[in-house]
Amino acid sequence: MLAAARLEAAKPTVGLVLKRGAPGAREVARRVIEELGGRGMRAVAEPEEAGALGCESVEKQAMFDVAAAIVVLGGDGTYLATARLAGERRVPVLGVNLGGLGFLTEVRAEDLADALADAVAGRAPIDSRTMLRAVVRRSNGGEEVCQALNDAVLSRGSLGRVIEIEARIDGRPLASFKGDGVIVATPTGSTAYALSAGGPIVHPSVEVFVVAPICPHTLSVRPLVIDDGARLEFRLATRNEDMVLTLDGQQAVSMGPEDAVEISRSPHPACLVRSSRLSFYDLLRTKLGWART
Repeated sequence: MLAAARLEAAKPTVGLVLKRGAPGAREVARRVIEELGGRGMRAVAEPEEAGALGCESVEKQAMFDVAAAIVVLGGDGTYLATARLAGERRVPVLGVNLGGLGFLTEVRAEDLADALADAVAGRAPIDSRTMLRAVVRRSNGGEEVCQALNDAVLSRGSLGRVIEIEARIDGRPLASFKGDGVIVATPTGSTAYALSAGGPIVHPSVEVFVVAPICPHTLSVRPLVIDDGARLEFRLATRNEDMVLTLDGQQAVSMGPEDAVEISRSPHPACLVRSSRLSFYDLLRTKLGWART
């Protein structure tokens, strides 16, 4: 009941993150502020939005230190970016869908008041979702550490030629992926890019990773489900090439032929406030048209 404990503090604060230019986002945000005020809470927003909303301005990085919960008004992209930042501080994130697919932002704007009431009362279910930790190790000894909620994707660089990626698991050889690249997805990300690459749909509570090759140049390579306690390492086998590591489709890291990346389970899970009215299987049916005839 992490969220309940935070929200019961004196004058609890809720952060608002709006998708830039999203139609109706400010209107819904004003309703959130009014609802929070009526319950003895205050709202804060990023400087670009706070003035228009009439609430206190807080830089996004600082928001996660002062907020008991974060409400994201927008789509899955805004939600992913916010969840990555909130994960280390274990701040619960509630997503409000303002149009589009919105698989992660599952609360509808018209249901927001009830969802907030459930969160404040501690009735809203909170999922602790596995995130990925990717460590890029440079040939010169440098390191870059990144996190992802959905997936980490290794793909060909600017030349667009077929690449070959050598993969190891817990220090032992796993496979050589020859094609357009490879995806490592969490259960949350199993319904995103990995699904398009032929991977399975995985319930968010299952403790696994999906390793899915992208357009492999062999029929013998297929998506693989592994224990999320495993440590994966990837490096280019194709010389005179480069590749790009992309986190959640938003953060890109260029990698040279001598660089390597290690992907494992992050010690910081994302805390996602779910709708108490929808199960994961409801989302499959309503969002993905699961098993419709």
